[in-house]
Amino acid sequence: MTDFIEKNCDLTNSEQLSDFLITRFRANLESFKKYFPKIASEFESYIPKQSMDFFCSEKGTPNMCFSDENLSFYEKHSPIQFLEFSSSSLLANLSNNAEKVDVTDPRDFCKYQIDAMLNVKFNSINVNDEADPYGQFHYKYLNSMIKYYNGTSKERCKISDCMIVPFFVMVGVGLGYQLEEMCRRIDIANLVIIEPNKDVFFASLHTFDWAKFLSHFDSEKKRIYFILNDDFNRVGLGVYSAFLLSGLYNIGANFIYYHYEDEANLKIHKEIVHRYKHVPSALGFFDDVLFGIAHSCYSLCHKKNFVLNVEMKDEYQYLPVFIIGSGPSLDRDLPFIRKYQDKALIIACGTAIDALYHSGIKADFYANTERIPEIFQTLSIIPDKSYFDDVFLLCSGVVHPSVVELFKHTAIFGKQDENFFRHLASNLNLKNIDTVSNMNPLVGNMGVSGAIRLGFKKIFLFGLDNGKKSVDQSIHSLYTTLYKKRGYSDETEFYSTNQCVEANFGGVCVTNDLFIQSVSGIEISIENLLKNKGECFNCSDGILIKGAVPVHSEELISKFNLLEDIDKTEFKKYLASEKTQCFDISEEQLKKVIYPQIYERICSNIREIIKNRPSDLKGWIDLIQTVWNFLNNIAKDLSPFYAGVTESSISSMLTVLTGALFATNDPDERQKNANYLMDIIDDYLQESPLVFEKLPDYIMGEHRKYYPDGKVGKDMPHVRAPNFPNEVNLIKENYDDPIKQFIKQYN
Repeated sequence: MTDFIEKNCDLTNSEQLSDFLITRFRANLESFKKYFPKIASEFESYIPKQSMDFFCSEKGTPNMCFSDENLSFYEKHSPIQFLEFSSSSLLANLSNNAEKVDVTDPRDFCKYQIDAMLNVKFNSINVNDEADPYGQFHYKYLNSMIKYYNGTSKERCKISDCMIVPFFVMVGVGLGYQLEEMCRRIDIANLVIIEPNKDVFFASLHTFDWAKFLSHFDSEKKRIYFILNDDFNRVGLGVYSAFLLSGLYNIGANFIYYHYEDEANLKIHKEIVHRYKHVPSALGFFDDVLFGIAHSCYSLCHKKNFVLNVEMKDEYQYLPVFIIGSGPSLDRDLPFIRKYQDKALIIACGTAIDALYHSGIKADFYANTERIPEIFQTLSIIPDKSYFDDVFLLCSGVVHPSVVELFKHTAIFGKQDENFFRHLASNLNLKNIDTVSNMNPLVGNMGVSGAIRLGFKKIFLFGLDNGKKSVDQSIHSLYTTLYKKRGYSDETEFYSTNQCVEANFGGVCVTNDLFIQSVSGIEISIENLLKNKGECFNCSDGILIKGAVPVHSEELISKFNLLEDIDKTEFKKYLASEKTQCFDISEEQLKKVIYPQIYERICSNIREIIKNRPSDLKGWIDLIQTVWNFLNNIAKDLSPFYAGVTESSISSMLTVLTGALFATNDPDERQKNANYLMDIIDDYLQESPLVFEKLPDYIMGEHRKYYPDGKVGKDMPHVRAPNFPNEVNLIKENYDDPIKQFIKQYN
């Protein structure tokens, strides 16, 4: 497609090979110094772990093999495809009309590989409309798009059908020659290059003309992301970061190219596919952001305490902290927790507080990550409301006001990946409120990340199983009355276990994608803890958590017998008076820094951008990229806050639109589908400003008051307003709880 590298410009011979390799390496390093200086710095004096030998093909193309393998690189690392290449080359060479193929030439092999790749289809996105339990504009519009999208014929395009790839992931660099062929023939907007074996990348710096390649991508204003790492988790996060930078909507039309066979590459490919499953859930959405803003405003106006960005006093940093989830292994550790509850600070994550109350254990913190009103229901089942009197609510500002009002003491963070508190810091001088990251997707994430962000450095995990050891086992502690006595089922698809992973104490743990995602977030938090000289011990008999030392609670008895009781009264005084603070902020002040007219203007500008519809695939991709670039410019030049609110649902909608562009190879069908889906987006951009203007009073559940006709907004040209759903009630059965008054127990 782009003939930017002239053929036969890279040929040499055996006598000149050494000089060729040295010259190419130096030229490539200079280019990397210009475009990717960190890579240049790493490889300038790099010493390979494996010895390698370079030699020439019959044509004169530099080739390579590792010295202990005695086979050329692709013969060894792509044996099946190389055999197919050799066979087809032999047949071609026997034909009088065909161009002769050099079976020893790695560039010819890479060309053969690209020919095969062009006949592979784009990765499809599986989108299904979701039930909306609250009445939200995001689902009103996105579900309409998905319903239309799923009603279209979806014969996914092959690469050769369009020769355009918005997001291309290449697993394995090899000798690099495939890059030359790819960019001749395919228009790639975003290219992610992954190479876990740095020796291989080092070899490519001698064989492939990276300098010309990088210069071409720069001149075309295309993006390249390099991930040179064999840590599968970091590779997955790197690909996700590339999505963030290029546009999360690109998940709708992505392609993974597996260049050469290697155990590490196979695992990386699997990790990327796994990560892709979570990209749609990470897109966020409009109503969620608005509810979070409104809930944060409520806590500010009602003088709830927020965590300050000040270091915790030395005397408290190394206090033992028990972070407790309601997984099934908690029941085995309850006697230990009960006995030593005065020698550690106890953070109950979600329904773990139910289990602790019914086990005679006093929680010091209650961790919550969600903004939904049902959380109040899960707490209301505890009969003795005085149990909460000295418990600190540990959460972010998105927590529902009904939950906030249940606690006399709060330690509230700003949510780092939502820009509202940064917006307040700039406009109301609230610069000392601390923020927390990695608090999703499950409440155990909030418990761990919140504890570490507060400044605790010695944590112990109990009941954070994120699955179960036996398929016959309950997914929750038997002491959680919400599930065992109140009729709320934990045998739903949400808790289904369809995967097996390594368990903390050996063997396997059955789990699911959501639990695995939760553990990934916990591992990031623990990694930060360890960097700051902290310690983490995992007593949970569930998924293995990297960075946390597996230890059975009975192994800790001798150490805890030597510890003194913590003066929790003094600690909580410190927490309430020095580590947290309330603010004198009124609703009127908040209204003055939330400008509906700015959001409305952004939506109007996007409507102007999408008014002129293109007539071909390339034009549609450029249009979507223009919208994304506009939002990025808003984030840089005006406000990340307003850009984030706008982007939150638009990303999901653009994902469906992008997927639809590559779901058919019929130009007329593509045009019709794209126009209709963009019309729905236009409807959304017209109506969503009417919702934004209701801030800061837009409490989840209570927002129904704005729609007295029971409809979610109004009918629009392409989307009818659905009915509000019935309110959610988790409590299905009455239960006469025998523990009317909490009694602390030690035995």
